[in-house]
Amino acid sequence: MSDKIYSQNYDIHEQGVLVEYRTSAAYKPAHWHDSLELVYVLNGSASYYLEGTEHKLVSGEFIVADAGQIHEARCTQTYMFIVIRIDEVLIEQLMDNKRNFQIICSRAELTDELLPAYLEICDCIKKLVPLHVRQPVGYRIARQSIVLDILYRLISNFSIPMLKEDLPEPAHNLQRIREIVSYIDKHYSEPLSLEEIADEFGLNSDYFSRMFRQNIGIPFTRHVNHVRLAHIYHDICTTDEPILEILDKHGFTNYKLFSRMFKDVYGGTPREVRRLARAEK
Repeated sequence: MSDKIYSQNYDIHEQGVLVEYRTSAAYKPAHWHDSLELVYVLNGSASYYLEGTEHKLVSGEFIVADAGQIHEARCTQTYMFIVIRIDEVLIEQLMDNKRNFQIICSRAELTDELLPAYLEICDCIKKLVPLHVRQPVGYRIARQSIVLDILYRLISNFSIPMLKEDLPEPAHNLQRIREIVSYIDKHYSEPLSLEEIADEFGLNSDYFSRMFRQNIGIPFTRHVNHVRLAHIYHDICTTDEPILEILDKHGFTNYKLFSRMFKDVYGGTPREVRRLARAEK
């Protein structure tokens, strides 16, 4: 069940494009990027949460999280998928610094009119797989060309005007949520209470609790524990450290709660997951 990643990319901030091929179980708690992210499922299924809303993905479908959007991936069974990320700086350069739109594209929200455009993008994505396998002379050029073609089709068919001054009031909370999520990522191994982090950001605890759940889709405490779980899962699969020491290192103090959440997310006990990870090596 260890997550295997095959990257076919340069540093995204140097070249602007990242393409990854991932296999097996994975769970990525709510986070955001300074880049557009497209996730395409090759095999299996996944739950993808975009700003708190769940999207079910099956083989042959993709979803887009635009730069800055809070998203979460839950794929706890063996599967394969492609992740394409396009740096926001590159997009702005290609658009002559006129990034006044947002990309909104998911299978569940498609109209009959937009379905052909969605399927054409799927066809473009499929071209990346044989290219990755064969890696002919100049394949990086071909890959870059395909990704930029995908970006063009997304902008042409799935972009909506989104000027900052036109954003509805609730959207202004997203910047604050992104700051909170980043803060949690840095301090997840420390004791983090709702009251303390609300005070850190100068917010009333009741308001903070409602705002967080509305934008992330789960309560604050559950999200913190999900972040801890992701780090614990990685160490269980990649190290021989005792499991209790791993829990302590990543700030998970309630073993009973950990055991229940870990099995719910990853489909097995820590020892079972470690055994499977070793067998796959």
